[in-house]
Amino acid sequence: MTNPDRAATFFGYAFPNTGLGLSSFVGHSASWALTIALCLALGLIRKERSWFYPAMMLFGFFALGRIAASLFHGAPVHPERLLPELAFTGLLYLAARQTPHTSR
Repeated sequence: MTNPDRAATFFGYAFPNTGLGLSSFVGHSASWALTIALCLALGLIRKERSWFYPAMMLFGFFALGRIAASLFHGAPVHPERLLPELAFTGLLYLAARQTPHTSR
């Protein structure tokens, strides 16, 4: 949210200078990053496994999207991005399994 030019470079996007492109880039990037951070914080603070699932799903779907882009659209494989996403998905799965299930 504070340095969209740097974020666009990190993710390999052409930086949208104005208009809907800039608004969408910042909004989408902020939404997934803040969702992950908030859900992980709530999972750790409240010690409830259900809070780990949204972050796990986002990382897993990021990886699935990268795989689909490679298989169906000819995008290059970037293991430096894919492997951490898969690793985070696995770590969050383990964290969820170790966290008690709360029923209300």
